[in-house]
Amino acid sequence: MKKARQEVIDMWDKTSDSDWYKSYRTEEAINAIVQNPASVFHPTTFSMLNEYLGDFKDKKILVPSSGDNHAVFAFCLLGAHVTSTDISERQIENAKYIAGKQNWQIQFSFDDTMTLETVGNDVYDLV
Repeated sequence: MKKARQEVIDMWDKTSDSDWYKSYRTEEAINAIVQNPASVFHPTTFSMLNEYLGDFKDKKILVPSSGDNHAVFAFCLLGAHVTSTDISERQIENAKYIAGKQNWQIQFSFDDTMTLETVGNDVYDLV
């Protein structure tokens, strides 16, 4: 099991540094999120989030398997307190770099979505 888990981590770390994934981290891509955070969500999804959460300000949101972290960035820009977790250390490192450059306050954690061991027992408004 540990070998299979490590293979998944290695694959996602490698993918994170691929040209395809780098396109999600360009200045243009990040500026588009800054200009319109809702644009990272499908309109129906964003409508449902608004319906059930209302204002995002000060909501606690956990995004497991955060991938490109666009949803994480959007939630932060919308006023939420966000925790991003991913099995790929490279994904987390890349997202931390962007958040630091933008001065966004986001909690990042390298973690397996199946266990979420580093998250603790916090209560979240949305996972």
